[in-house]
Amino acid sequence: MTMFPSIASSQAPGHIRKFLDPDEKVVIHTRFHWASLIQPVALAVVGVFVTIAVNVSQPVRTGSALNVAWLLWGLWVLWALATVWDIRKAMALRKADARAQLLAAVIVGALAYGIAWLVQNKLFGVGGMLLIVLLVVLGWAALQIGEWADRFFVLTNKRIVVIEGIISTTVRSMPVSRLTDMAYRRSGIGRALGYGLFDVESAGQDQALKIMNHVPRPEYTNLQISHLLFASPKPDPKNIVIGGQVSPHNGNVSLTGQMDG
Repeated sequence: MTMFPSIASSQAPGHIRKFLDPDEKVVIHTRFHWASLIQPVALAVVGVFVTIAVNVSQPVRTGSALNVAWLLWGLWVLWALATVWDIRKAMALRKADARAQLLAAVIVGALAYGIAWLVQNKLFGVGGMLLIVLLVVLGWAALQIGEWADRFFVLTNKRIVVIEGIISTTVRSMPVSRLTDMAYRRSGIGRALGYGLFDVESAGQDQALKIMNHVPRPEYTNLQISHLLFASPKPDPKNIVIGGQVSPHNGNVSLTGQMDG
């Protein structure tokens, strides 16, 4: 028989307890899987290597070493831009968010043009430009690590909760009772490392939660949610009504009762 242990919200860690109702029981509380850091860390490490390669090849004006180094650096910059803005999500953004993305792209483009102008006019060295780009990517990677450390997946007997944010905290939740459809997928890497992607649907137009990627132990999480959805509710003692009477002739006692569930 599968056991589904839970604890009272008052016994949960303080960083999630303050966002829960006192009557809730916590079934799962965990950080999202560390695999979400693979791409930011890989981007930072590769950036260090390609930046060093360009700097080392810079004094060499003959041969293909410098061209290859610049090609690798250019490919890394494209990878960084695609990762930071997440092109797939940007294509699905609402109009207001798309305008914000466009404004950010214009600002970055203007900064890139300004750096290129400084380099062209020899007011700023190539090494300085490479260092600035690398520091920006390293700062973004450090921010992703910090956000991962402060991003939690919580499942209670009442709802699914995602808590995230370092400076400004965002708490998104979905009542389990309103969940109408759910699926989870696991890629090859996800199966090897132990995480999955959950796609949940709820009744109503607004979806506070939709896609939750890098959820650890997805099979167990799926069983827990299914148990909360489909398990038979236990009788509530407060809804038990018992009545009866005693026969004055023979002293027999007859009881009648009604119990919800």
